[in-house]
Order: sequence, then C-alpha cells, then structure tokens
Amino acid sequence: MLALITGANGFIGSHLVERLLRRNYSVRCLVRKTSDLKWIQHLPVSLLYGDITDFHSLLSAVQKVDYVYHLSGKVRALNEDEFFRVNQRGTKNLLESCRLHAPDLKRFVYISSQAAAGPSPDGTPLREIDPPCPVSIYGKSKLQGELETESYRKHFPVTIIRPPSVYGPRDDDILAIFKNIKMGIKPLIGKKTRALSLIHINDLVDGIVLAAEHPNGANEIFFMANRKSCFMEEWENMVAAALEKKAVFVRIPEWGLDFTAWIAEIVARLSRKPALLNRDKVLEMKQPHWVVDSSKAERLLGFTPKIEIKNGIRAVSYTHLTLPTKRIV
Repeated sequence: MLALITGANGFIGSHLVERLLRRNYSVRCLVRKTSDLKWIQHLPVSLLYGDITDFHSLLSAVQKVDYVYHLSGKVRALNEDEFFRVNQRGTKNLLESCRLHAPDLKRFVYISSQAAAGPSPDGTPLREIDPPCPVSIYGKSKLQGELETESYRKHFPVTIIRPPSVYGPRDDDILAIFKNIKMGIKPLIGKKTRALSLIHINDLVDGIVLAAEHPNGANEIFFMANRKSCFMEEWENMVAAALEKKAVFVRIPEWGLDFTAWIAEIVARLSRKPALLNRDKVLEMKQPHWVVDSSKAERLLGFTPKIEIKNGIRAVSYTHLTLPTKRIV
C-alpha cells in the first residue's frame, strides 16, 4: 500500500509516518523546501517537494497512491485570507488532483480540528451530528476544508477526523506548559473553570489509521478523544504530580491575553511573521468547554483510546523533560 501524507514533518504527521511504516506501507511525504524534516529525514520515506496551494506541484504526488492523509494546514496566519487560502483552497487543490490522477484511491482522510466544530455551549460533549459553530477564523477555515472534502464523496471515499487537544512527544505547545510547571507555575486563564477533551498522540494515529482502513469509516466524521474529559486545573495537577514538582496556580486575566495578543499582532505585521499568540487564538482559549463525545468512533470502528491521561502525562514528562527523545520505527 502506498500512502501520501501532507504535513508529514509535523507533530501528528511524523507519528503517523512511523505508524504506517510499522504497518509496512510505502510512505510518500509532501513537504515544502523550507520544512523542518528532523523527525522524518532518517526514515525510509519518499520526499516530494510541493505545496498544497500550488495545484501543479500536487499532480505527481498523488499518482498511484492508495491512501491520502491530509494533515497540512495553516494554524497561524497574518490575515484571514491566508487561513482560507491554505485550509480551504489548498484542500480543494489536493482533492481535485486526486480526482484527476488517483483513480484507484481507497480513502482520502482529512485531519480537521475540534475548532471546526467549535466549543460546547453548555458543557455537554459535542457529537458529530451537532451543528458546527466555530468561534475562530482558524476553525471556520478548517470547517470549509471539511465541506470541500465532503463534496468529493461522489469521486472517492472520504473520512474526516476532528482531534481535540493532542499531547505527546514533539508537541511544542503542550511541552511549554510542562516546562512552566517544572518551574513551579501552573498557568490558568481568567476565573472560569475550563474543561477540555484530550487524546495522546499514539491513540490518535491509531484511530486515524483505523478510520482510514475500516469500511465503516467511509464518508464519516469522527471525534477521537479519551472518554473522560478533565478540567484544566486537574490536568495541570497531574502534570505537577508526574514531574514531582510543587507548583502554584497563576491566573492570567483575560484582558492581559487580549493586550498581549494585540501587541503580538502589531509586531507580526511589522516583521511579516505570524504571531504565536493572536486574538483569534485567544478567542479559542477563553472558551470554557472544549469537550467532545467520541462514542461514534467506538461504535462504528471499535476505537478505544488505550492511554489514560494520567499515564500519558507521566510518559511525556519522563521522556521529554528528563531524557532525550528517541525515534523508533
């Protein structure tokens, strides 16, 4: 089997590459010439240089592939159009190239985001049948990518995965929280209690491959998360316990995030580099209920996460704050 992975050099993508290699797939990675390849450069994969926003660069990449895993996307951007240019129109380019040059495609898998569905309005875990209500421009652009994907069902089977917060090796955003807690600070936003759904990267890539290969995964949307969500305070306490560190909660006022994001956006416009923190991201961070129900994946696919949150946190803290990272295929 031959699989094409866009965004193969990223956090989720690099783990997916390793998982498919273990399953004896031939793996083709679509990367840009500016991509950091540190996680995949020593793996037995084929590297193709291209960009999903350049339609012609995709034509050779999709030829003769059995599966396409589309993970490439824009998480941070200088403006609204940049989000949609990559996350919507780039997805459209890849889908159309598959229609023209991958006639035997078994499945097109689009890795979307919980942001495309939006937060739960009342704390009830969202299901796939709930109407999407994204609050951020990023979420709206990923939802448009989903709609583009669904429009190609008549050409080949498609599967859409909406991961919640994903943690594990190689994720810089989550690792930053671990490092803060290691220094004795457990950061919280505002005074509201915030709940979130989580999944360990190993469980997620298992679920992605399962959904792609399972006949019940065709033309479906899935949330994939641990059954039990947790509050941010609870999660950070588990991190502190895993690190064996005494840490204190430090609440960051919402207005402080707004001000920081506003300053960061000014710097971003001047430097022409997207800000790590912007008002769009802050809008997501303020929401109190990022919780989902993944019982559909359990019912249709038999998907059940194996890694409990406490055990996953312990593994991340041990491997990445005390030992150098190892890559195993």
